[in-house]
This record gives sequence, C-alpha cells and structure tokens, in this order.
Amino acid sequence: MKKSRGFSLMETIAALALLALLLLGVTAALQTLTRSTRAGMARSQRLDEVRAAQGYLRHALANAMPYPWSLAHDRSMIVFQGDASELVFVAPGPGYLAASGLQLQKLQIIGDGDQRRLEAAFAPLALRGGSPIVPADPETLVSDVVSGRFVYNGMDDQGHLLGWQERWPYATRLPTMVGVELVLKGGVRWPVLAVPLRMDPRAVNGREGLARLTTFAKP
Repeated sequence: MKKSRGFSLMETIAALALLALLLLGVTAALQTLTRSTRAGMARSQRLDEVRAAQGYLRHALANAMPYPWSLAHDRSMIVFQGDASELVFVAPGPGYLAASGLQLQKLQIIGDGDQRRLEAAFAPLALRGGSPIVPADPETLVSDVVSGRFVYNGMDDQGHLLGWQERWPYATRLPTMVGVELVLKGGVRWPVLAVPLRMDPRAVNGREGLARLTTFAKP
C-alpha cells in the first residue's frame, strides 16, 4: 500500500507565486476602481460648483437694481461699476441673507496663473442715519480658474447699442446685459453665461439716493 505524499517545495513555491500574481491583479484593479471613483466624484463636485455659481450669478445679475450706493467726485450717483475683473451692483442677497434686505454685491476674478478664482462679497445697504457699508469676507464661487473676464452690453448716451466690452462706462445706470466668461482648469467647461438685467437701466431714484448718501457723507 502506497503512502500519500505532500506537496513538493517547488509545487508550494509555484502555488504561492500564482497566488501573489492573483493578489497583485486584484490590488491593481481595486486601485484603478478607486482612482476612477475619486475622479468621477471630483468631476461631479466640480460640475455642482459650476452649476451653483451660474445659478447665483443669473439670479443676482438679473435682479440688479439701479439703486445709488455711492457718489462720484462730481456728486453723480453711482449705481453700477464694472470692468474686466470686477463689478459692483445692488441686488437682493442670496437666501441666507434674505432677512438683511438689499445687498451691495461685489464680484471679482482674482489670483495668478491657473489659480484664479471667482469671488463674491456682500455688504448690507444701511438706511438713512444708519451705519456705513462694511463689506463681509468674500466667498469663493469658482476655484481653479485659468482665465476669465466680465463683459457688458448696453446703450450709450444717444441710445446707440455699444456691443460687448470689458468696461461699463456709465456708472449712473445699469447695462442691459452682463456676461461672465471663464476658462476652468481640469477640462470642465464653463457654459456661456450672458444675463439680461430686468430693471430699467435709467430708473434711478435720484432724490432718495442723494439724501441718503449725503447723510452718510456728513461728519
């Protein structure tokens, strides 16, 4: 009667080598799946960031008001200021600031290289006899911006269409449209955004604005 024998050393080594190869394959597959999942989640978060920023910009700009918030050197009332990298206007604030009333809102594209960002800052508009406007800390709307600019469209003093330009030259009234153009890092596309302003650009309450701003100007 033959005695049963165990595995030889070579057979054991070969089995361990096959098991190691199998584990390496499983580990590589898991790492690839993890990287793919993380990339998908990062892209999804990036798209959510873009959608949220565009939603805010559409709402804020569409509801911009010809509300005087400062006086120029010639004592003309400023209701809107805008160039390629910054714009300032008055509109109702986002939901969490709804109880604070109208907000002076500033949008800025700041930073260097491909690390620019689009920021928004808010300041409540004080009523006559109240405290001067104090801006709050800015909030980042979109990060990792490669390049970007604000552009404006509207009418000149003679009622002629100006066309798109990087600076709004008429601070005493609103433009008719504002565009936000961004190039984002990482291949995520910024959809074309051109927002028509709903308010009549020339509907400025000059008397009330001058009285209020003059109150703040007094020592």
